Amino acid sequence: MNAIAPQGLPISRDWRGEVRMLSSLAGPLVVAQLAQMAMGVVGTLVAGRLGVRMLAAQALGATVFVFAIITAFGLMAGADPHVARAMGAGDFDRAGRLFRQGLWLAVATALLFTVALWAAPWLLLAMGQEAALIADTRAYLDIAALGMAPAMVYAMGRSFASATGKAGAVMVVAVVGNVVHAVLAFVWALAPAEDPADGLRRLAWATVICRFGMTAGLLAWIELAPGFRYVRARWHRPHLGEMLPILRSGLPLALQYGLEVTGFVLTTLWMGLLGADTLAAHEVALSTAAIAFQIPFSLGTAAAMRTGHAVGRGDAGGIRRAGWVAFGIGTAYAVVSGIAMLFGRDWIAHAYLPDAPMAVLTLAAHFLAIGAAFQLADGIQAIGFGVLRGLDDTRLPVVFNVLGFALLGMPLGYVGVFVLGQHADRLWWGLSLALGVVAVALVVRFAWWCRNVGRVRGFVAQTEPLDPAAIPTVAG
Repeated sequence: MNAIAPQGLPISRDWRGEVRMLSSLAGPLVVAQLAQMAMGVVGTLVAGRLGVRMLAAQALGATVFVFAIITAFGLMAGADPHVARAMGAGDFDRAGRLFRQGLWLAVATALLFTVALWAAPWLLLAMGQEAALIADTRAYLDIAALGMAPAMVYAMGRSFASATGKAGAVMVVAVVGNVVHAVLAFVWALAPAEDPADGLRRLAWATVICRFGMTAGLLAWIELAPGFRYVRARWHRPHLGEMLPILRSGLPLALQYGLEVTGFVLTTLWMGLLGADTLAAHEVALSTAAIAFQIPFSLGTAAAMRTGHAVGRGDAGGIRRAGWVAFGIGTAYAVVSGIAMLFGRDWIAHAYLPDAPMAVLTLAAHFLAIGAAFQLADGIQAIGFGVLRGLDDTRLPVVFNVLGFALLGMPLGYVGVFVLGQHADRLWWGLSLALGVVAVALVVRFAWWCRNVGRVRGFVAQTEPLDPAAIPTVAG
């Protein structure tokens, strides 16, 4: 039996119902996330057609940008459990206030990250990257950094729309924006130019333009669409007291996201030390793995909303169902995607680098084979972080990331390649080990929650079953 909760999201009463509810919420998020990811894939494909060196330069710039934006997204994700709980409890006014304060926080944080991105090329030089390569990277990154502010505001709007059960708005805006981006990138960036770096500059401008357009479109939808009328709030000045819940949950998430992405960033930078060909091959495998990651990431986001809503209405059984169903779906997907990556690795390598030497294509296919192996761990940890985020359990997972990445995976990969002189694939195996350790720890942590949720401080379980006839529905 299903009821309609105050937030307009269905309440599942059994496991089969939870599969349907989670899938219906995750579906638009998957499409939106894949569309968002398409922006990076298009950038890699366009850069690859500008030449291996331009692909390597774009890879460095995009890697630094992704590090900044994912860390910043972690901070914005701190709003997820609070908005979801407010909606689950029917407190629409609080949900609207959290959204407005989250926008102020997004803009303020984006300014700091933009300045950091402009300074990043000097850091890359200090780390030993080739000066000529960094010059091309700067041509891309100086412009791409302008997209940080709209990207963060968009992230806040995406979280809010998801928490209110209106993820379809995110999907439509993301799809339209990325279609426009693909046209601009392939037509404008690949137009004839004397300097190949001009193509990178045009590619960066195409990305920035589309980020602003997508953000404006999503904010306009939230302001004007009937489906958001219950949770709109008047514009407020920045209020630190109302930002504190977001900061309290978001700062550990920012650190957690930053630690994880640092592993991938360091791997990319270390690949750069091994030469442009190795870096280009690595970028092909990393981009492919990132595409596959978007589905479990979206499932994790949906699971965060489901568990957050369950906490808001005091439903311990709903927390268990939402979490374990998400883990099950994510595991099944990871197995399928890993098999597809393994058997399609040669085709994928050629699609990214159609004119590359055979040695580069062979190395890219080898990295893709290893990437297929860690799909399972990568998918499970994405689900785990989402499930725990919905429970506002954001501190202990930071320790899991430190253990997996900083203490095990990354040191072992570095020592294998740069101390023992082993093959560059040891860096990819290090990533696999790190993800595996984190995934296991997150599953164990959620199992603890399932046993102890009724005794957690601040959790108030419902004492009577919900009466569907007595619960209002949010229209739209």
